Amino acid sequence: MSSLSLEQKIGLMCIVGTSLPEADTALKERLKSFSYGGMGLFPHNIVSEAQIKRLIADLKQNAETRQLSEMSFMISIDEEGGSLSNFSELFPTVPGNRAIGLANDPHLAYLSGRLIGSQLSDLGFNLNWAPVLDVNSNPLNPVIGVRSFGEDPEHVARYGEAFVQGMEEAGVVSVVKHFPGHGDVATDSHVTLPVCDLTLKQLQDCSLRPFQAAIKAGVGAIMVAHLVFPNIPESKGFPASLSPFFIEELLRGKLGFDGLVCTDDIEMQAIKSNYAPEEIGVLAVMAGNDQILMCHTPEFQQRVYEGIVNAVRSGVISEQRIDQSVRRILQFQERMAQCQERAKVVPKSEWASLAAHISEASIVVHRDPLGQLPLGDRSYVLVVPEMHRLTQADTTFDKPLMLELYLLGKGVRLEIIHTSMDPTEEERTEVGRKISHADAVIQATRNAHMFQGQLALAEHCASLKPHIALVLRNPYDADVLPEQSTVVLICSSSNESMQAFAETFTQTGLSKEGHEAPMDAAKRK
Repeated sequence: MSSLSLEQKIGLMCIVGTSLPEADTALKERLKSFSYGGMGLFPHNIVSEAQIKRLIADLKQNAETRQLSEMSFMISIDEEGGSLSNFSELFPTVPGNRAIGLANDPHLAYLSGRLIGSQLSDLGFNLNWAPVLDVNSNPLNPVIGVRSFGEDPEHVARYGEAFVQGMEEAGVVSVVKHFPGHGDVATDSHVTLPVCDLTLKQLQDCSLRPFQAAIKAGVGAIMVAHLVFPNIPESKGFPASLSPFFIEELLRGKLGFDGLVCTDDIEMQAIKSNYAPEEIGVLAVMAGNDQILMCHTPEFQQRVYEGIVNAVRSGVISEQRIDQSVRRILQFQERMAQCQERAKVVPKSEWASLAAHISEASIVVHRDPLGQLPLGDRSYVLVVPEMHRLTQADTTFDKPLMLELYLLGKGVRLEIIHTSMDPTEEERTEVGRKISHADAVIQATRNAHMFQGQLALAEHCASLKPHIALVLRNPYDADVLPEQSTVVLICSSSNESMQAFAETFTQTGLSKEGHEAPMDAAKRK
């Protein structure tokens, strides 16, 4: 650390990004000039497997020119599986945390982390901003939902620990998120600053427990959320990510965490719309963050960086405070290097079969009162709502649903009807007319508990024909769908999940005996 200048130390505290799919001259010059500690990559940086490998190789080579080990340059991504799967066009994908959490088998979380880690290792990543340890205690939460393992904190902790173990065995270090818990909000921090009304006692009773378990298990890094807690006066109105109380007093003091702490991306509107760039970096450092994520706009990134430099030079922040973070960063870099040296990746030839196994094992038949599974020699109409982008943390909203193709491939006689996300009365009437000739209806639901038009359509279809509901998003749909409906919890719309359903629940598939399972330990009434 003694060989680093102040500017280099502050650069290590900054994780930046680019809008391009390549490391152009301007980006390389920026990385060299400001000695940034790493890069975060996003869907707009991904074109092909060869391209992403070339980009990462260029970034590592650039780190070497700065006399930094290529292994110490953090190349990160949000790769959670499920609705946040950046490589679904390139690799087999897993169904995501909620589906896996419903299957009542933590080993599936381990396998999911192992597969994701192996894929990221193959591409050259060394850090993953995952898994989500948020307890999804608010069913109307617009940003977490299926990204959570569930509503019970012990359940979330157990599955999160298994995911981290699997991923780090494959050579990729985990950053768990979003401390102190993003599960009980009604707005999305990508677009506004959410308010959480929980008290500190309520946080301690629920949301904090998965993070406490992760700390006890030895997790190396924690990401802090952009949330305001008006009923926790110690936070003084600051978002958790900029709050000395949440980071220095609670996370480090009371919970005893001395690993790497980073902000969620400060270019999210929750922060960017409420603070100036020069102010954000200073507040983040003073709150106790070791690294600041800002992965989209070069000018913004430079202003944040320069704000921290000026604050140290003017005495607002001590260089000793900067050294504390640099120490943790260097220790974390050593953890990354050791993780890569010990890596035991899943061979690429096994990725497809492993993804298929996880996808099949995570499908749960919630109820089948009329014995409609497996799908038999009848005529079906498949009703599918279009998918809105419910949150920016979603890479699947514009992907076509392949269920029809896989069912047809299994010999199911099928027609498909597309509706809007929230079907109108006119749409419901039209669907009712079109299903008159069918023996049964299969309806895919996407948060019917939030979109009343989907629920009304389900009730209408169930009043006319035998009704099978395939829940592709939040499992809370099961509580509001008609009692006579067969309900299958898939909680994923990936190709692998759709194929797994077709393979498992058709007579020409592998035929799986239906079983009922509780939605979770905290089943809502």
